[in-house]
Amino acid sequence: MEMPLGVKLALIAVVIVIAAFFASRRWTAPPTQGVEAGQTEGDRLVLSIDGVEFPFRWAPAGEFLMGSSAGEEGRDADAETRHPVGLTRGFWILETEVTQRMYQAVTGANPSEFQGADLPVDTVSWHDAGAFCAAWREKARLPESLAVRLPSEAEWEYACRAGTLGAYYKPIGAAGWIGEETESGGTHPVGEKEPNDWGLYDMHGNLWEWTADSWYDYSAEKMTDPRGPAEGAVKVDRGGCWDSKPEEARSAYRGVYEAERSSRFVGFRFILSELP
Repeated sequence: MEMPLGVKLALIAVVIVIAAFFASRRWTAPPTQGVEAGQTEGDRLVLSIDGVEFPFRWAPAGEFLMGSSAGEEGRDADAETRHPVGLTRGFWILETEVTQRMYQAVTGANPSEFQGADLPVDTVSWHDAGAFCAAWREKARLPESLAVRLPSEAEWEYACRAGTLGAYYKPIGAAGWIGEETESGGTHPVGEKEPNDWGLYDMHGNLWEWTADSWYDYSAEKMTDPRGPAEGAVKVDRGGCWDSKPEEARSAYRGVYEAERSSRFVGFRFILSELP
């Protein structure tokens, strides 16, 4: 028995509606979040993922003196030779260390020993930090021209100093959480100490922060966009942590940690930068 024309037309209409629905589900994506260069140091940019805000501060291209001065207390002269560095590209750097709220919004997990949404995420290896950056980039839907990555040592120290030349960007008691007992101390909510002049918090203390670099030796000669070796089982971390001695939290101090290792002493922050 032949199907009535009206029924045929109704079925065709239903098929078209269903096809249009699945096509929209498949091809319609959230809009790309716009990211433009800042106008001056410390400009603020806030991006969000699933309602969780990620605030960044602008570090413009520029030059600075990397390493420590001869009279700086706690200086390691062999590892911290002072030398001029030029950075040819500005970048956005996370205002705080990555918090547990941020980490969980991106990965769905929270490996931290010290639990608290506004505490920095700890117990993340260098590889974990890199995987987070890749996942964050996908979720944030950034332009293809932007990289999401750990800062180089030079980028980290440049942002930490924010134009200063001394051991700390402010007196260490005002700037960072350090000096606690290893057995009884722990991390603190981010952003409770004073920021540097570019609006960055906890660059001294709270948690050591992974950088992208493996160890390399400084010289006194000027360097442009310096990077440590890409390969290497040991990476440089910066800033000291909640149980560090004051000299370990200095802007120039260079720590080392195995890339595969994770602990309650180490976290990270990340940057957004134009691809070369």
